[in-house]
Amino acid sequence: MLLRSAFWLTVGFMVMAPHGTDLGATATSLKDQAVAAGLKAGENLLVSQVLGTSPAAGAVLETLSSSSFPSAGDPMHALPAGSFVFPRHRPAAMG
Repeated sequence: MLLRSAFWLTVGFMVMAPHGTDLGATATSLKDQAVAAGLKAGENLLVSQVLGTSPAAGAVLETLSSSSFPSAGDPMHALPAGSFVFPRHRPAAMG
């Protein structure tokens, strides 16, 4: 039953599939468009929630969309070299 279903699904795909089309490039393009639309919608939502309907919301939205933000992997500050405090040793009598 499973092999018959797989066979007919393969035949159906070969008959119905568009020929001469790069499906990988199309999927990548659609993904990029969806990510850009999601980022824009997120910015609009944040600005509307924080600033409401004030006229400054448009200016903040323009500033957010035109500026570039650092990546999440960049450290916010340089960590000092010896910032870790080692715990004291337990006395032998405590186990």
